This record gives sequence, C-alpha cells and structure tokens, in this order.
Amino acid sequence: MRIREALPHIFQKGYPVLDPKTKMLPAMSLLRFHEIDVLPLSFDGRRKQQRALFGSSCLAKIMLLGPTHFKAFLDRPCEVASDELVSVRANQSLSGLLNAFSRTRLGFASVQERGGFSALVSLSDVLGLYETGVVASDLIVEEIGSPIFSMPGETTLRKVLDEMFQKWHRRVFVGGKREFISDRGIIAYIFSPTVLNPLMQEKEVMTNVLDAPISSVERMAANEVAPDTTLKQAASALESEKAGQCLVFNGMVVTPWDLVVKPWKAKALKLKNG
Repeated sequence: MRIREALPHIFQKGYPVLDPKTKMLPAMSLLRFHEIDVLPLSFDGRRKQQRALFGSSCLAKIMLLGPTHFKAFLDRPCEVASDELVSVRANQSLSGLLNAFSRTRLGFASVQERGGFSALVSLSDVLGLYETGVVASDLIVEEIGSPIFSMPGETTLRKVLDEMFQKWHRRVFVGGKREFISDRGIIAYIFSPTVLNPLMQEKEVMTNVLDAPISSVERMAANEVAPDTTLKQAASALESEKAGQCLVFNGMVVTPWDLVVKPWKAKALKLKNG
C-alpha cells in the first residue's frame, strides 16, 4: 500500500511552512501555538534535502549557548537551528516510510509530490492505521515497552537534556510512576513569558535558562494500561492523548515509537497488501 492511499488525511493538514529567515522567537512561537514538534522550511529548489525546524534541534542549539548569547539567538534566522528532514515520495510504499523512521530515529518525514513538499507525516499519523486495519500486530505492550527514564525534580534542564539526547528519550519521569515532562514542555517553559519577559525588558541579568530545575516545567500524567493491552488498543489510547503521547505499566512506558517502529524492526508488524 502506498503512502497517499494509506494516509490520505495528512495531505489535508495545513502545516505552516517557515521562511528560513524567520527569526527564532516567532518561529518557536509557531511551534508552541500549533502544538507540534517540527515545521518544514520553505523549499527554494537549490537544496536537495528538505530542512525543518525541530523542537529538538532548537534545544540542541540552546545547549551550546551561554546566558549572554540566548537573547541574540532569539533574533537569529530559524535556519541556524534547523536540521535535515528525511523525504519520502507520496507514491512510495508504506514500508518505505517505516524504514525511513527506523533509519533516522526521527518520527517525522517530508512527503514529496510533484517535485516539492506536499505533506508532513509523523509516527502519530501511523497510529491510526491500527484502527483501519492497514497495520496489525499480535504483540502486546508488555513485549514492546521501554523502561521508564526518571530523574529527581531538582535536576537542571541542562543535565536532563544531555541525558535525553544521549539516550534518545523525549520524556523524563519526575517524582512518580506517572508524572513526566517532555521536550515539548521544556520548550514551552524556555519560551514562556516567565522566562522571556525579564530578558526582553532587560530588568535583570539573565541567568542561563538551562540552570533551572526540571520542577519548573509543567508536568503531565501518563495513563496506565494493563501489560496485556494489545497494540491496537494502545494505539487507540494514544490517539486520544495527543499531548502526552505515552502510556505506562509496571515501570514501563509505551510511545508511538514503541508501537510502530519496534514491531516493524522485529518483523512483527503486518501491513495490508504487503
């Protein structure tokens, strides 16, 4: 089955496409407003590879900045914090998309059609294919879950991000089995009025924003499921939990990556029509 046939709804979404010269502050505001993790940059025809502003690429850039450079960073063009966005063709097979997710370890891809950017597809979009029967698996969540990654509430954002990047985690659990913060939550904190207003008004010296403890970031609570929950049931549960995108059971966590890429790599994901 081809991507356009399997995921027709992604071509109806109105994702904004950023001008590469858009300043970081309004670009990150767009990410927050749309509650998404990536925004494609406009394709000028000179680049062979599509680029995009990722929440993670922005955080990686901020990790390299000192407190005196953060304000200047907000006025830089967003292309300085962009990264390559893997591209697939709309008429490519669904297996090609899953291979791209597995290869890049990113849950996003640019879908190209008629020579240019046509849509953005994510792992979250693939979750819905369990319900339509396009994908299926006999596995249960106990077989594909990942150990919960947790850190104390007083841990600094810098230390947390360092661990997240090294271990490929997007969520850190804090002080319990259900409460966590996400990379999206960290971005919301860094670009919140609480952090930015003193900086913009120059009323006080800006300390390094990453010195704040993770207890400063708003927490979310993951829903609990039984270990024998089917992947179809888990996918349905995550579909209704767009913000957090994770489930927990017995000290384990299940994310869209676990539900899609893990069974795919284990050859335990069945695709309709191959």
